[in-house]
Amino acid sequence: MVSIPRPGVYPSRRRQHRMLKTALLVLSMAAAVTCQAQNQVVAITNWRMHPGDNPAWASPHFNDSQWAGIPFDRANSFGPATGTRWYRADFQVPPDFAGQDLAVGMGPLEEVYDVYIDGVLVGRYGSWQPSPRAPFPRHKAYPIPAGLLKGPVGHIAIRQWRAASGLFWLTFGLYGDFAFGHAPEIGSRTTVEAQEKLHPAAGAIRYAARDLKSVLFLFAAVISFVLFSTQWRKAEYFYLGLFSILRGAPVLVGSALATSESVMARSWLPVLIFGLSILADAFPLLFLAALCPRIRRILQVGAVLMALFAVVAGYSFARGSYDATLLWQFGHSWGLAPFELIAILALLLDRSRGSLAIAFCLLLNAAAWAVWAVEFWLPRSILLTLTLGPFLVDLPSVTSILFVFVTLFVLYLRYRDEQARHMALDQDMAAARRMQEHLLRAGEDHPPGFAIDAVYRPAREVGGDFYRTVPLEDGSLLVILGDVSGKGLDAAMLVAVILGSLANETNRTPASLLAYLNKAVIGRTAGGFITACCARFYPGGRVLLANAGQISPYLDGRELQLENGFPLGVTEQATYAESEIQTGGRLTFLSDGVVEARNPAGELFGFERVAALAGNRATEIAAAAQRWGQEDDITVLSVARAPRVEAVSA
Repeated sequence: MVSIPRPGVYPSRRRQHRMLKTALLVLSMAAAVTCQAQNQVVAITNWRMHPGDNPAWASPHFNDSQWAGIPFDRANSFGPATGTRWYRADFQVPPDFAGQDLAVGMGPLEEVYDVYIDGVLVGRYGSWQPSPRAPFPRHKAYPIPAGLLKGPVGHIAIRQWRAASGLFWLTFGLYGDFAFGHAPEIGSRTTVEAQEKLHPAAGAIRYAARDLKSVLFLFAAVISFVLFSTQWRKAEYFYLGLFSILRGAPVLVGSALATSESVMARSWLPVLIFGLSILADAFPLLFLAALCPRIRRILQVGAVLMALFAVVAGYSFARGSYDATLLWQFGHSWGLAPFELIAILALLLDRSRGSLAIAFCLLLNAAAWAVWAVEFWLPRSILLTLTLGPFLVDLPSVTSILFVFVTLFVLYLRYRDEQARHMALDQDMAAARRMQEHLLRAGEDHPPGFAIDAVYRPAREVGGDFYRTVPLEDGSLLVILGDVSGKGLDAAMLVAVILGSLANETNRTPASLLAYLNKAVIGRTAGGFITACCARFYPGGRVLLANAGQISPYLDGRELQLENGFPLGVTEQATYAESEIQTGGRLTFLSDGVVEARNPAGELFGFERVAALAGNRATEIAAAAQRWGQEDDITVLSVARAPRVEAVSA
């Protein structure tokens, strides 16, 4: 059984059929117009030129025999020229032109021009007043008034103004109009207008590879920025992303600007696009500087020079100076070459993963641009341009794309290796945290008659704060809380040293215990220090305290005034004084991570807020500091007589 689809079931397939029929129709029309154009279009290729400006030169009767002969070169219109020049030519008028509606077809001619047929102005591109200005060149068809061509020989004159720095080779010349530049042509208006519309479409197909290159650059930029977002300290991802986006975006944006009738060729926006396209060459050097730390300074100097080239070239382009041409050509080829060769040598000496592949691609790219620099001055481009069917491919673009994507692949491999190392490090840090928590829990014995509340919140996986509560045989309780300068694994290792030193020396007075710990850590702090406060609680309410640079404890919300000794690990001769109090209240010890908590506005938690909360439970104080904005390890420990805690709990 054959099923008939209901209406609307396959709209995409119908749309594809319509698009295919439309494409075939356009191709058929193009072929017909091309055949017709061969019979009804006269191309004018032999010209005479004279610099200056004189309206009389438009007349067909003017004697231009003394003018210099110049062939029409479709690659650069009429050749390099500065200011205003006139071009004149005679052409044979076919008999079948009689009675036809005629037009003159103009290829992309820079920048402002007038077209005269037998002394009559038939077309103008751009404007002459108050100063010459025009959009980017494009194919144009200008109608010829009926009956203007009367004899067998016609005359055409072109008045043109252009700056010294041409536009055809710039970022804005990569769109379809320049692909099929041609000498001025005269023929049937229908044929000429259709032909001038087909040339840009065919040119867009011919330069599709360059558009694809730009899209690939933008895709590479996205990958680079994604990698940079995961490892924001790796500047090489950021520089490679900027290079890719400045190589891809100006071409696409410039092509859009070049097709706009409202954007003048020498306005601030094209100047900016042109400058950014040259500035792109600074970022490979910054990328290589991040990859090759030994020659970082040299490559950074090169990047600064390329940035200066971009500024000067943009300024020269805005002024219409020929220096813009030289700077653009120099920057893309010879300007980068010495720095790239140095980077290639550094990469070859580097044994890290993928350095050889990056060096090889960089060498290919440098060689392609160097050969292109030589070819730039040749009359025809034959060395580095390939024609693949209807597409035109330039090898420097291919080598640039190869360099970017090979580099991205190498960076991805390095990223994967680094992620594996980070995963292993995270596992080690998690094990270290479990070990540190185990060490701290080992000192959380709660002897009869005392209520202890302790909170430890490291700023990282492991921290430098520590505390220990040890019940002694005489019924007393030894408490110590301290802070190692610094954070992370180094501080945690020093905490382990201190807690290990406490294992067999807890049956001491607070002052003697601090003196013992000071000697134990001398020479192990790597230039840092340790603050600590030690207290011994006796059953009858007597408390002995000694302090080594730590924040003084709070008694029922009031800070105790203790004599402060040197932090541990600073000097071997340090001594510590003891203070004695008689109390049954709550004594709260805390690290400086509570006081130094900082909110997004930069305001510290401060001693006043600590004093207001010091009478609360340790968990409440720590939570308040964390909400304010934790920057350092937070440790809070409170000790109270059991009856008082029970009364409060009730």
